[in-house]
Amino acid sequence: THSTLELKASQGAVIPASSVILSFNSPVIDHMTTTLHLTSIDMEEFREAAVRYFVHAAYTGETPPISRDMFRDINKLANVFKMSWLVNRCVDQFENMTEAIQEASYEDLIFLFDEAVYVLSNLKSRQLVEIALKKIQSLNGESQRDFISRYLQNLTSLSCQQLDLIIELTKTNVEYIVKPITEKITASSSNQGTLDLTNFKYTLENIDLSYCLKNNIQLYERLFGMLEELCGTNDDLKWLLRLQRKSIKESTTSKELISSTATTSGVTQCLSVRNIPCATATPIIPNMFHTLNTTLTFDEVVDWLGTSDEVSNFWMFLEGIWTWMRANEDTQVKISPKLRRKVCEIRKQRKWRKVSENFLENLVPLSESSYKFFRGVITCEDLCTAMLTEAGWKITFTEEIKDIFSLLKEETKISFFSHRFQGFSNCSKPGKCGFILKTVPAKEHANFVLSTDPIDYLYSEEIHYHNDIDTKDLHLLVQWRKKLKIFNMHTGHYLPMSWAGRPVQEDNGLLWNTFPVHEYGKDDTYVFCLLYPNL
Repeated sequence: THSTLELKASQGAVIPASSVILSFNSPVIDHMTTTLHLTSIDMEEFREAAVRYFVHAAYTGETPPISRDMFRDINKLANVFKMSWLVNRCVDQFENMTEAIQEASYEDLIFLFDEAVYVLSNLKSRQLVEIALKKIQSLNGESQRDFISRYLQNLTSLSCQQLDLIIELTKTNVEYIVKPITEKITASSSNQGTLDLTNFKYTLENIDLSYCLKNNIQLYERLFGMLEELCGTNDDLKWLLRLQRKSIKESTTSKELISSTATTSGVTQCLSVRNIPCATATPIIPNMFHTLNTTLTFDEVVDWLGTSDEVSNFWMFLEGIWTWMRANEDTQVKISPKLRRKVCEIRKQRKWRKVSENFLENLVPLSESSYKFFRGVITCEDLCTAMLTEAGWKITFTEEIKDIFSLLKEETKISFFSHRFQGFSNCSKPGKCGFILKTVPAKEHANFVLSTDPIDYLYSEEIHYHNDIDTKDLHLLVQWRKKLKIFNMHTGHYLPMSWAGRPVQEDNGLLWNTFPVHEYGKDDTYVFCLLYPNL
């Protein structure tokens, strides 16, 4: 049954209303009166004027213009009691208020923004958000910047919802946020105050700092320099390194940003106080996972390898020859002085370093033609040297690995140790100079990448990295160690892997059909070998 309801507003005000009319407009009130048999409803959080407006709207369907100070109460009443048509009218009135603002003052923008935050936080609706942000984003850059700067003066006391909308408002103009943050840090330092970094961290973690790196490198450097000064613990420092890694990683999706990162000294200086190398774009090991067209004739493949941009050094050129010969073992190749001169000319034109005898003598053997070809290279002083270092190379190894395929099933870190790099003999850092390689799983487009991420080296007490290494000259290969049953020992052969293609993770396992060796024994092991320039 329906009867007269008492609506109890704030400050003890009681507004009588017909339960029939209110129930017709509000399913919530209908449930309260017909199911729960309530005769009064507590509306004490709402002002009397707002409750009377709500009742008048239900009785007449009329919604006169709402003042700013009444808007939140009336809009919340409409949402809480699910009077859907009044909710829509409130949205319309909010839009009208927005359009009526011609020369927006800070007070105008605060009203729009705070109402949007309130509705999103408490009523879980984005209707006002879209209207408010559209209005603020329509202002010129200076007006937007001024609004955000003033709003962030109380950064430490803002809610996550407020920060989220500020971030959404700025889009790619992240300098509008970064500059007030640096000013806040500067002011705190000048006053020798203590900053609660919670909201600073939340904001910086949720904006795309790569845009700041691209558009205002000086501001980017100043921000990270200030943050470093605030890092009082190892956890703070690790957070800062992760933040910088993320920003630079995001920046590498743009060639322009890669160039900016590579040529701007500030990026590598920002953490120099701690002597921790700064992250740069993660480089892919250039010689891995290429595919060779083995249907070409021998002369064609030599010409292609000699001119292709895919071939980064002489090792890779020779691995291409080996790969072609492996696929064409029945094809007889004439190894002539003319061919040797041609290969010498290619190496000189491409300015490649020579290779070492040890590498060529221990290649997995193939046909008689391949033997003659590689013996010809070994005996040519213009192509080969006795010692690796004479050719300008050094080599570092991993420990023995049982299953090479398992490394590409999930991300794996592979450490290469060197007691001291040539050229870094005066290095005073603890542990060994070296590299950490990461594998990218086959299901995610398999790759080997050199980690230049300081986080990886921070967690390793045994190894540290030098930024001076030129990654374009790194060359990865595998030594296959086959156990000899007679002597209970292993014999080692190098596996040319540059042209083995890319493995693919399928439901039934890892497929790498062009892997150089298929018939390996259960006792065989592998060692990854990384060639790097002899600095």
